Order: sequence, then C-alpha cells, then structure tokens
Amino acid sequence: MTAHQRFFYMMLLVIPLLVSLFAPQTAVASKMEQKYITKVLNLMAGDWYDTAGNRILWIQNGFINDCRVLAAYDFAGSSSNGAGRFEILESTGTRNLYLTWDIRGTDQDSIKLNDSQMLHHMTKPSFNESIAGIHLGMTSADVAQVLGAPAETRNLSPYVNTYGWYYRSLGIAVTFDANTVDRIILMKGSSASLDRSGLNCENTPYEFAQAYHLKSIPKIDYDDRYSSGGCYSIGGEEYLSFGSRMNHIMLSKYWN
Repeated sequence: MTAHQRFFYMMLLVIPLLVSLFAPQTAVASKMEQKYITKVLNLMAGDWYDTAGNRILWIQNGFINDCRVLAAYDFAGSSSNGAGRFEILESTGTRNLYLTWDIRGTDQDSIKLNDSQMLHHMTKPSFNESIAGIHLGMTSADVAQVLGAPAETRNLSPYVNTYGWYYRSLGIAVTFDANTVDRIILMKGSSASLDRSGLNCENTPYEFAQAYHLKSIPKIDYDDRYSSGGCYSIGGEEYLSFGSRMNHIMLSKYWN
C-alpha cells in the first residue's frame, strides 16, 4: 500500500469521528421522580398573587390552576429555593410552566413564573426596610411613582454587575427581578438614608450593628475600593452589604 493510499484510508476513519464530535448535540431533559415533584408541589401549595392583587397560580394536590401536573423536569437548587419545568394538562393540551421558587415560610415567599412574573402568597408583601420610600418587592411602576423616571438605565458595575435604574442626582440605584425591586443601592454622598434607622454611608459600622441588632459589626474593607465585607441579615429576609470605604450600602433580598 502506497503512502497516498494509507492517507486516504486514514481520512475515511477520521472524517466520521470529526463529524460526530462537532455535530449539534440534542439536550436531554432530566425527568424528576414523582416523590420530588410531590414534595415541591406541597411546598408551593396555596394561592399566589401578582403585585396588582390578581390570583395567578393556585397549587393543590398535584394540580396547578386545576390542571394536573403530568411531569416535571430539570430541577435545580434545593427543595426550598429552586427552579424547574412543570408539564400540566390543560383542556387544549399540554403546557409547560417554568417556576423558580423561594419558600422559607415567611411573608416574602415567592414564585417566579416563566422568568417574567413575581408572585407572592400575599397581595401586598410586607417589608422591613426601605430607602427614600423604595422597598424590596415594589414594581418598576411603583418606583417611578415615588422617584420619577430614571435619568439613566445602565450596568451598575462596579456596585453590582447587572442593569438597573440609576438616579445620579439622588445617589440611588435600583435593580429588578421579574419587574420587582431586588436591590437598592445607596451611594456615598446621597442625602437619602435607610428610612427605618435613618442611617447612611456617613454612619459607622458600629451604628449599623446597634440599629439592626446585628450579630457582628460589619467588616469594611479600606483597601479594595469596591469589595464587600459580606451580607448582614436585618430581618424579614432582607440583607445589608457595605462597599469598601463605606462608598455604598446595598439593601437586597440576597444573602451572598
């Protein structure tokens, strides 16, 4: 066999291998066992309302909105704080709902429907703290009614790497998840403050520890300009974090 023939036969072997490596791969959904579906549905049982007070979901005994749950796929996270796709049987056929849930037995329990609508057990969820009249869970329309239309909508880096509303003259920025407020950033130099305590970036970490009965005094980094020393629970599933040199304070629903 000549060198040319050996090369030809070698390519006959290599080409199918390359085709298989680079061919589009079909994603396979992970179907959940019934015991896990039942556990999550029981956790989410009850009525769920949007911010206008409309009942959007009602979940009970293996049904969502009186439609039987046929299957569920691709659960992620934990049983109390997770996400997954639910296949339900409607009168017109099957339908898929993507739900993200955060359920800890508090007034702030929530379900996010199809990544676009935030729902709660209560028509008006309670809140623990606010900044300039803005609190977590408000809609964008609520924020605009209190603060007016934002002068800028942009990425709020380095404070947080996501887009939000920036009120430069007020020294306040707001971010949203499914059209509800999930973070409020109070910047150094702002005349606003946290409404309950009256504190802002001019106050000391010790004053925050005293006002909110924190378990420890917040750690402030005075070397790295935009780092954070962690999140501190102030009750009601709300958290404060502090930028280095106290250049900003963030009120959020996230603990990390």
